[in-house]
Amino acid sequence: MRRIRCHYPSGEAFLEAFRAPGEDNALQVFTTERFEPGEELLAELFFTGLPGKMIVRAIGKKWQNARPRLRVRAAGVLRCTGSEWRKVLFLREVAAGNQTMLQRRRHVRQPVLVEVRWRRARDPDFVAASVSEISEAGALLLTPEPLEIAEEIIVEIAPPGSTRPLELQAVVRNNDNPDGPGVEFVARDMGGVHRIREVIRRFVDE
Repeated sequence: MRRIRCHYPSGEAFLEAFRAPGEDNALQVFTTERFEPGEELLAELFFTGLPGKMIVRAIGKKWQNARPRLRVRAAGVLRCTGSEWRKVLFLREVAAGNQTMLQRRRHVRQPVLVEVRWRRARDPDFVAASVSEISEAGALLLTPEPLEIAEEIIVEIAPPGSTRPLELQAVVRNNDNPDGPGVEFVARDMGGVHRIREVIRRFVDE
């Protein structure tokens, strides 16, 4: 999946990007990296003063070429859904001064949407779920099942092209997201951190 850079000169400019009339869950982006309507993308969002970049999974909706004589910049419209759109809305609150974005995590979570299974450490039965963000250190687990902070679970991920699932021991670290908990990986099977990095690369490149 292709990554494009969508940078804004200020928080005010980022807020202006939401004001396209009639566009639901859409954000105007200014970038020289042309995309096609319907193309799935990883959009790197950043505005001056933000302590880190935010990467969201998006779909191209519109594109317009630059028109230098009319002083029109190359731009387009991206559409996000679900938890990806909530990340964009959080960034809007940061730009408006209503929220504070902490310094970037040591490990950047990549936006994905992957079916997984998980179970409690002492429970043999798995629950079907999804992951919408993942890094070598943790993930956002999308599940309706309530989980408590510090609860230990096992997350089973099937890497693309692999016949054997990857089992990761994890601990619930936060319940800030309405779609599910943030979990931290605390132990990994054979292959360790290098294998999960490869898994993430395969998901992102799909």
